Amino acid sequence: MNEQTFILFFLIVFTGITLFLYLWKAKKEIEYKKDERWQMIQNKANNAANYSNHILIVLLVVGDAILTFSDIQITLTLNRVLIYGVLFIGLRNAIELFALIYFDKRL
Repeated sequence: MNEQTFILFFLIVFTGITLFLYLWKAKKEIEYKKDERWQMIQNKANNAANYSNHILIVLLVVGDAILTFSDIQITLTLNRVLIYGVLFIGLRNAIELFALIYFDKRL
């Protein structure tokens, strides 16, 4: 029950962050009129968010190697895998949002 509470909490938080990200990006595109500065900010933020994809790939490879070469049996349901996927997308959107805010103030 405790794990489900944490998952629900993070699902709600990441859903709010994702909605805020899309609304904030739309507002800034109108404000900056899609100029070169805004394009550069978006590119830098997207690169920062893409590092999370690389980290996920490395973690999956390490986890697969550990499971392949050891006698550990792990059973995951499709529902749990999909929940973790949605949580990862929310985390990536959070990274992109914070990177956009950081680069917008910095540049």
